[in-house]
Amino acid sequence: MSSEEPKNNIAYVLKKFPVLSETFILNELLELEAQGLGLHIFSLERPNDPRFHEDLPKLKANISYVPDFSNINILWRHNTRAAQSYGDNYKKAFRYVLKHGKPSLLWRFLQSCYIANQIRRFGICHFHSHFATRPTTVASLASMITGKPYSFTTHAMDIFKTRLSAKSLQKKIKRARFVVTISDYNKQHLSRLVDGDSEKITRIYNGIDLERFKPNGEAKRSTFTFLCVARFVEKKGHKVLIEACEILHKKGLKFRCWLVGKGRLRSPIRDLIKEKKLESCVKLLGPHSHKEVMDRCRQAHTYVLPCIIGSDGNRDGLPVSLVEALASGLPVITTPMTGNLEVVSSNHNGLLVPFNDASTLAASMEKVMQDSDLREKLSKNARASVVSRFNHHKTAKALKMLLQESLT
Repeated sequence: MSSEEPKNNIAYVLKKFPVLSETFILNELLELEAQGLGLHIFSLERPNDPRFHEDLPKLKANISYVPDFSNINILWRHNTRAAQSYGDNYKKAFRYVLKHGKPSLLWRFLQSCYIANQIRRFGICHFHSHFATRPTTVASLASMITGKPYSFTTHAMDIFKTRLSAKSLQKKIKRARFVVTISDYNKQHLSRLVDGDSEKITRIYNGIDLERFKPNGEAKRSTFTFLCVARFVEKKGHKVLIEACEILHKKGLKFRCWLVGKGRLRSPIRDLIKEKKLESCVKLLGPHSHKEVMDRCRQAHTYVLPCIIGSDGNRDGLPVSLVEALASGLPVITTPMTGNLEVVSSNHNGLLVPFNDASTLAASMEKVMQDSDLREKLSKNARASVVSRFNHHKTAKALKMLLQESLT
């Protein structure tokens, strides 16, 4: 970072950056920079996906990759330096780590020492992280060591998984200057969890670039196409979608279903498609860039995402893909999961179906295929239902105000 760059900077602590599926983080960073904030990114892991979004080169922020276990000697040197630089604060943070007696927490502490030693160099005055898990643990410890405030944004897997510690989350919220979450449903969930600290929890939707995700005005004359953009994880409900496609296929209906994304369940879903002999109509298209997703939205007729609650308690907070689809003028078929009800209204801009109900999902998919008047109505209402609330200029401005208040 040059000496001419702003010194009142925000440090973003992220598990891994950049990540192709986390467009919401890149969008947020770019818009905060456009609104005048200086940023620096600390990534706890190096990216392992060769594909990045086309907008990544626009990012001005420098990225520091925190040393991993293979560089333990570097981390120990930073630990010694932090002890010398921060004295009592370091001791307080170290006692906290020892009290909890978790080897993983000691590892996070060493990483936080590395970050703490960079704040003067990069002019950092506040830490912000995404996801209430490892990144927020590191940001919280860096805050304890340096005395600089921190905040974090929660999403879904970081607050809903059954194995996560509610007590740990409560402590992180208590110590944070403020907490952002992506839906009203999430806010209510967190407010019940923390009682007295609920006033510091703010709902800010994940904004999108509405100039990019919009209908292109061209008539869609190709085979009726359903689109699903989602990581291949249990909570997205791909298995239910494949079962619904099987029902439609057996009825002799002509359609395509495009599945965009990657994830650990991609192979089992591919095998299920083959088992049900759906290769002619259900296609696995792999991970896509932002632009490629936009193009798919413009080619598709309806967006489908049959979210469920996973066996580990994981569920969606409010999928950005739903908002992108609606902004593109696509009717949406989904389930009444968490924040989905904040964007999808049945028979207005989409259809809501019960969880884990392939036959009802298939019936709704068929209804949208066959009823052109319904499809036109849903499509007409789709974009208008998200424009005012999900404009990324507005959502970033709301976050910027919180961050600036923390700096004063």
